[in-house]
Amino acid sequence: MRSIVFLSLLLAGCGGSTGSGLVTFDGTASGPSDANGGPLSFTSGSGAAVTLTKADLHLGAVYLNQSVPLSGAAAEPCISTGVYVAEIFGPLDVDLLSSSPVRFPSAGEGTKTEAKTAEVWLTSGDINATEDPTVTLDVEGSADQGGQTYPFTASVTIGSNRTPQVTNPAMPSASPICHKRIVSPIAIDITPTNGGTLALAIDPRPMFNAVDFSKAMQVSEMPPAYQIPDTSDAPGGALFQGLTANFGVYSFTWKKGGR
Repeated sequence: MRSIVFLSLLLAGCGGSTGSGLVTFDGTASGPSDANGGPLSFTSGSGAAVTLTKADLHLGAVYLNQSVPLSGAAAEPCISTGVYVAEIFGPLDVDLLSSSPVRFPSAGEGTKTEAKTAEVWLTSGDINATEDPTVTLDVEGSADQGGQTYPFTASVTIGSNRTPQVTNPAMPSASPICHKRIVSPIAIDITPTNGGTLALAIDPRPMFNAVDFSKAMQVSEMPPAYQIPDTSDAPGGALFQGLTANFGVYSFTWKKGGR
């Protein structure tokens, strides 16, 4: 997929009207600006009082696109319509409880072209692989809900556990696994410039908005401990939907002239 995306970058850079020369840039990712490296406490959308003591996210790549994908577009392929104008690759592990930025391991490439949407790829390799044992989101914490306390853990992977059951034998690939690993479209308004920095802030709090902790699996009585299952059923499915939400979780800014 990388070669396809980079081809679109070259076309954008050489097309005159869509690009204004190739650029290289740095990239960083971090938790939200108010995260200080310690526990992060908040009230979820469903009213649970949650405190996170660990929240680590594994990133694969980020892409910027000059277009907003059309609603109702075909499920295939996972390369979006429009023109990709920038890309930066991981892998990158991010502590979401810290606002300190972590640099991507290599420079990004793109064109000086206005981007309207971004994609976050949550993968450690082939975006189309049926299985990927990499833990994308690893969290620990405690939640008070309905007068009960739930000390919990969750380890989210994206493999066959996210593949929906085929309901139409004539369309076995109507919901490819790559769609589950790409968070898109994330609204942005960014024009990459040479020597700048693409800064991604990731807020774990909205990921828990619809999580019902009373449905978590109890794994220990003394001391009490619960696990949010790595499944598409509640509450694991609610956490996964929060992880892959294209609004409220992932936000991008551009910083000119480096870090």
